[in-house]
Amino acid sequence: MQTTLRIDDAFYRKAKAKAVSLGISLTQLFEEALRAKLRERQPPRPGKRVRLPVSSATGGLISSTKGLEELVQATDLADDLRTVGHR
Repeated sequence: MQTTLRIDDAFYRKAKAKAVSLGISLTQLFEEALRAKLRERQPPRPGKRVRLPVSSATGGLISSTKGLEELVQATDLADDLRTVGHR
């Protein structure tokens, strides 16, 4: 696929020089950098809270609720799927 990007002139010159020093094309440099960035795990968004169902009788998690670790993992997965636009 081919696309057009608007890049600052100074940034372009630095990127081009880096690609030449590595012996690769500018396209390959950008692709590798983008792949590395996309592999990074994004930090959780600040202020986002998970509401857990709490029993008013005992004050603990409702018995039908999965363990806290499973709930946190499910929430993390849902956030990851939203981040990458997974359907």
